[in-house]
Amino acid sequence: MGTTIRRRDFPAVIKQTRQGVFVLAHNVTVPVNASVVNVGLLLSERMLRVKTEGLSTSITSELDNILDEDHGDILLTNTDILFAPEYGLDVIKLLLQLGRNQRLYLPWPGEIVGERLTYSEPSRFDFKEHNVKDYVDTYVVLR
Repeated sequence: MGTTIRRRDFPAVIKQTRQGVFVLAHNVTVPVNASVVNVGLLLSERMLRVKTEGLSTSITSELDNILDEDHGDILLTNTDILFAPEYGLDVIKLLLQLGRNQRLYLPWPGEIVGERLTYSEPSRFDFKEHNVKDYVDTYVVLR
């Protein structure tokens, strides 16, 4: 079951945790050295290459390949591509599956209210809502 933590408790939780997805509220920084992965740029480049070469792949397998290139702590940036409705992804669940034995840090590109994470606005086609309690090894870091 996921949980929310305060920024001041973040370093202690990291020391105790070997894997998981850390969802970061706005203006929360990662207190460890983490590789920065520009998800949007790398996935866009790979998906374009695959399409132009007529190959078959999925965004999930390409993201898995990207994350496999680094086995330490990873800060994910420019992640809006993962929320695109055409892919139908549960982003947190996907990151938990692909980030086995890693700590992934995801600056949340939407709103965080308590244990509820939202992406976009309720009236928009790309709206998504998540409850952190629905996920294991998931930590929402609040200011």
